[in-house]
Amino acid sequence: MFKKISFLPLSVFPIALIMGNFAINLNIIIIDLFLLYYCYKSKNWSWMNNIVFRLLIIFYLYLVSNSLISYFLSSHSNLEGLIRSIGFIKFILLGYAFNLLVQDHKILNKIMTTWFVIISIVIFDVFFEKIFGHNTLGYVSPDLTRIISFFKDEMVVGSLILTFGFIVTTYFLNKDLKIPSKIFFNFLLLIIPLSILISGERSNFIKSFIIFFLIIYLIKESKLLVKKYKFVLLIIFTFCLSGFLSQNIYTKQTEFIKRITIIKNPEKFTDRFKNIKYFAHYDVAIKIFLDHPILGIGNKNFRHICHNEKYFNSELTFAKMRCNTHPHQVHFEILSEHGLIGYLLLFSIFFIFIKKNFIYIKLTKNIFDYSTLIYLTIFFLPILPSGAFFSSFNGALFWIIFSIANLNRRKLNY
Repeated sequence: MFKKISFLPLSVFPIALIMGNFAINLNIIIIDLFLLYYCYKSKNWSWMNNIVFRLLIIFYLYLVSNSLISYFLSSHSNLEGLIRSIGFIKFILLGYAFNLLVQDHKILNKIMTTWFVIISIVIFDVFFEKIFGHNTLGYVSPDLTRIISFFKDEMVVGSLILTFGFIVTTYFLNKDLKIPSKIFFNFLLLIIPLSILISGERSNFIKSFIIFFLIIYLIKESKLLVKKYKFVLLIIFTFCLSGFLSQNIYTKQTEFIKRITIIKNPEKFTDRFKNIKYFAHYDVAIKIFLDHPILGIGNKNFRHICHNEKYFNSELTFAKMRCNTHPHQVHFEILSEHGLIGYLLLFSIFFIFIKKNFIYIKLTKNIFDYSTLIYLTIFFLPILPSGAFFSSFNGALFWIIFSIANLNRRKLNY
């Protein structure tokens, strides 16, 4: 009975992401409880001896202690940050859910099939909204250059497609498909970055562009309908055609270039970016880090400290809009809120994890496994704007893919 229902919360994970933070956290807690129950019944706690898990626990203890220091000893006390740090354990447990709860290849196939149905509906909805101006449920985006799809007022549908689209597609492309299925998943591989392009999310589009080309480079050519170079030319032509046919797409994707080229004869290179809104967030985050280089200012405190007048930079166009809930760049977020100790701890863990997995995957050349590591690496791409690493939505996206990358491949025999 346990095996029959334990995969359900994993299967509906994308739906929870669409429903919002309460559903996300509830779903993760249910998954974690299933995991702990399984370990208790099977007396299987050996995974806790894993070096990556132990390092994650060290990082977790650092997060909590750093938040306690911030809460009791700093003037910018913030109970929310302490609660978020304590709750971070749910993500660590989620990172081992696939390894322990996915008992065999059939369960993994059920999960991936469910995700495929969900993500296909979302992609269809994105194109529907682009054509008709509202999504299939009637939701209208407050920004005509952005697509909201089923998220009502959150413009994050590109993140959902980026996270689950490539994973699902490479999972099925890795199989020996019949011609109709092969055609379909080749088409899906092509349509994923296109759907993110028309969503209006520039950062996620660039990430999807990189992931797409790495997948094309690494995948066996026998899995594709045409030669790799023809596939690349086709996607580039499709992107160019989309920009030509849609003024919104063209405007959105060229806006960044226009903002930096409008600056004539800058005194220094960074002056090129003074018209970029996100650069105002970056500027504050860097200054906060320089003021608190070792421990940072504690979890969820950027939103409070950024208002300090000392961080106002009159040279930046968007200096008065420098504050937000987070710096919109994962590296600056971690450095400003958790300092060098937190930054080095976290990235040492992921370097060890990715290196260990890459050595194994390099031997098997499994494109599904490659895609998980590519996603985890691209997630930490510097400079490009990104969501908050410790938030419910973005944290869930990262840790569910980490969990897939953490699969017990020998047990599944795939």
